Order: sequence, then structure tokens, then C-alpha cells
Amino acid sequence: MLCVLDCRCINLEKNHGISRYTYEIIRNAPKNIKQYLILLADIKNFDVLAKAFEEVREIVKIKSSFLSPFENIEIPNVLEKIQKRTKEEIAYFSPSFSSPPIVDKRIKKYITIHDLMHLDFYSSLKNKVYYSTLVKYYINTAVYVFTVSNYSKEKIIKYYGNSEKIKVIYPGIDVNTFRKLKDEEIERLKDVYSYLPEEFFLFIGNNKKHKNFSYAYELYKNLKRFYPAHKFVSNVWDNESDQDIIRLEKIDDNLLCFLYNRCEAFLYPSLYEGFGLPPLEALACGAKVIASRCASLPEVLGEHAIYIDVFKSPEENIFEVVEKLNQPKPKFEVISRYVSKYNWQDLSKKIFGFIFS
Repeated sequence: MLCVLDCRCINLEKNHGISRYTYEIIRNAPKNIKQYLILLADIKNFDVLAKAFEEVREIVKIKSSFLSPFENIEIPNVLEKIQKRTKEEIAYFSPSFSSPPIVDKRIKKYITIHDLMHLDFYSSLKNKVYYSTLVKYYINTAVYVFTVSNYSKEKIIKYYGNSEKIKVIYPGIDVNTFRKLKDEEIERLKDVYSYLPEEFFLFIGNNKKHKNFSYAYELYKNLKRFYPAHKFVSNVWDNESDQDIIRLEKIDDNLLCFLYNRCEAFLYPSLYEGFGLPPLEALACGAKVIASRCASLPEVLGEHAIYIDVFKSPEENIFEVVEKLNQPKPKFEVISRYVSKYNWQDLSKKIFGFIFS
């Protein structure tokens, strides 16, 4: 059997979220599995994928970009051509909510639903129609539906049922990239990132409503009463005049690791997460994490975060936050053991175990 995997979402310049998830599944696949993988790429990422994944069976370029309406016609046609050309049994895996209507019952279908944010948080007529038609059809006809947390599993069951086919498989983090740096490494990188302040709080995310940047910023302004020398480092900002904000135009994993290692705390007051990789990466680097109790975050972070009620004002939370920040960090060995259970090798092995079983 061959597994055709939709990889059009992969963008190695901004390799986060679904892009990172898809990339790591393929990168960490056992060698004996890679030879049975056919990747679907688009014009934008074909050359990049061809260079990154030389061991796979084949990379097929298609015209439709990720979530283009035309994918609903092109992908079923491409799968039919692959099936005729290879004369092999075909499985199709969509690692995102891209859900083309594949009606050929000979093709086994698999999908990952990371969350149902577009129904729960950004509900619109367009989203409701898409999720009640294509996504519903795909979930009902899939062999298995993978998801990234028990929180997301409960949401899928709420909207679609099918509890027996939903498999929770946690994403991972790359502990070779996100790790606690040695003192000499930090001193060397201080010169590389000399524009960064010595003391700061950190927010990394985007300006979408559910990431709750405005709350993180207001929490920082309250923390500054107790940490007057600290700046606010972020790749998001909405106050151009605030001289306490250090604005990051570009960010890569090396810089991110350094930021996690150096920050006073990583602020993550998100209102909705299917999983939540950034605070887990921060923990792996030895950072203190201030997180909301919303959605999947308590499930993923366990007892290793400082939780706040984001439905209270930052002023109402500030004294409890400062008290907990002043407590000594737990032994890093404890955190390291906890974080180690989230790894990409396990994710890839388990997913392909279900597909090729």
C-alpha cells in the first residue's frame, strides 16, 4: 500500500502549526515507511520538499494551492491517476482540515483535526457550511480521525460523534532545538542578539483574537510595577509608541530558544488551543510559563505552568502571579522528564502504524 500525504501546507520559512506538524511526521517516519510515501506539493513548495524529503517514493506537483476550492476536484483526480499508474492500494492522509470529497471507496482516508476553532471561536456562515459538509463527510468516511489532545477529541465528538475512530496522538517538540542552554552558549549568543534587553517578559504568537495578545500586554504593564527594569519582547505589537516593547520582525528557532532561555517568563494567555506548542517549547528551555486555563493548555502543560484566569482583569491576577514568579523554579530534571513524553518520533510512528496496519 502507498500513502499519499497532502504536504501543500508546509512552509519551511514559517514552519509553525500545521506546517510543523506535517513536516515532522514525514521527517521522523521510519525509513521503511518513507519508501511508501507519495507527497502532494504545490508550485510554491515543490522544490523545497524535493530537497527535504529525498527518501520518499515520489513528490507530485499539483496546481491547487492549500485550501483552494479547486483542490476538491483536482485531488480526487490525482489520486485516481496515482492508483491507475502504480496499481497499488492507496491511502490518503490529510494532516489538516483540508477535506476534498474522495468518494472512491477503494481509497482509505485519514485526517487530522487539530481543533474546531472555526466552529467554536471564529464561527461564521462560511465556516459552518464548510465544516458541516466537507469536513463532516470526511470524518464520517475516514478510517481514523487523528487529533492532538483529549480536549479536541471531546469537541469532535460533540459536533460529529464517531468516538470509536478518533485517536488522540500528541504532537512533539524537538528537544535538540528547544533545550536549556549552557552558560557559555548564552554568553556567546548575547553578542549575536545584542539588541535584546538583559531582562524581559516574552510573548510569541500572532495577533488573532484567540491568542489574546492584548491581555498579555496588559499583564506585562502590571508586572512592570514589580519588575521596573524589564522590557516586553514580542513578534506582535499594537502600540508603536511604547518604548518598553522590543519588536521582533523575524524569528527563527535558534532565536526562539535563546528567548525562552533568557525570559523572566513566557506569557501565553490564549483563549483557545487544540494543543499549544509554544508554552511546551518554553518549558523545555527552562522558562517559567504563565498560561490561561483555557482549552487544552492544562492538559498539555500539567502542573508545570503558572495558571491565570484570563476572564479576570490583569490587575486582579497580578499579586498571585508575582507571588508564584518569586517561588524557586522546580528542578529542571523534573520538567525535562515531563516534556520528553511529547516527541515527534512517537507521533509519526503511531500515525503510520494506524495507516499501514
